[in-house]
Amino acid sequence: MRPMVELQEERGDAAATSAPAPPPLSPPPPSPPGWTGAAMAVHAVRRMPTPMVVSLQPDGLEPMLIDMRGYVYQWSEPLDSFPAAPATVLIGTRAIREAEPAFAGDDFVEHPPAFAGAPLEPLLWLIGTHAFEGARASWLRSGDRYRLYRWPDFGLLPMSDDQRRIVKASASGFMVVEKLAQRAKVEIVEAQRVVNALSLMGLLRRHAAADAAPDAPPPPPAGGIPGA
Repeated sequence: MRPMVELQEERGDAAATSAPAPPPLSPPPPSPPGWTGAAMAVHAVRRMPTPMVVSLQPDGLEPMLIDMRGYVYQWSEPLDSFPAAPATVLIGTRAIREAEPAFAGDDFVEHPPAFAGAPLEPLLWLIGTHAFEGARASWLRSGDRYRLYRWPDFGLLPMSDDQRRIVKASASGFMVVEKLAQRAKVEIVEAQRVVNALSLMGLLRRHAAADAAPDAPPPPPAGGIPGA
């Protein structure tokens, strides 16, 4: 019989020649600060086939819950409390089960939600106009031309006169952002903010070709265009 110490040494040699353990996975890169990361998350979720609830929690405030299936949101604060430049916005997502009221959670049968939610467009408008610090949204491409295809509800959106003028100008034809700014008589950064927001809201058509065919303008919104 071979000595026990020799067996132990042989096992030690085998362990020494085994494959090394794989290196630990690198943590995912942090989300961009403020509303930029939130806008990117909402845009990504809109493209997913599975309906989702997105949670956005700015510093020191309760989370906003966005139902991308019903296009509504819940937040304990009024939109007047929307922070323009939070240092961080915590982002979370949850899939919505079939036939589940989005805001009810797992016990929705026994405890239905208190209310269905408010229209989402005003919140997306605020997120879009405050994200990217006036630079082009990450999902948009330089040189592409844009045109409004559906009017937003001007009565719901908290917008300035300049922003309203940009929206109206965007309905007149496909334009690059620089031309849109010239048409609306505003700075390019302000036009870009509006294009970012309208894109996040899903209200723009985009065309990259130089010879884009003209498109019919959207029909006038109900009640007319303020300031027209």
